[in-house]
Order: sequence, then structure tokens, then C-alpha cells
Amino acid sequence: MDVIDFIRDMFSQDRAISTVRNLVMAHFDLSMKEAQEKIDEYFEIVEEMNNRK
Repeated sequence: MDVIDFIRDMFSQDRAISTVRNLVMAHFDLSMKEAQEKIDEYFEIVEEMNNRK
């Protein structure tokens, strides 16, 4: 499972951003900055998909 899929799964469980960030950091051995960048990337993808509707 890649990071973006993991983030999607965590948000689908209604977890808070801070919780998802901490889980991403632990699961993928990323720094806080790297984890936040992945979360930001996830939100960019979601926004792009929403704009296509």
C-alpha cells in the first residue's frame, strides 16, 4: 500500500489530520514535514477530482 492509499483509508475512518499525520510518520518512517507533504498531496488529488465533476 502506498502512502496516498493509506491516507485515503485513514480519512475514510474519520480520523483527524493530526492522527493521520502521526500514523503516516510511524507507518512509513517519514518526518513530520514529509508526512504533511503527503497529506497535502492527497488533498490536492481530492480537490482535482472534485473539480472534474
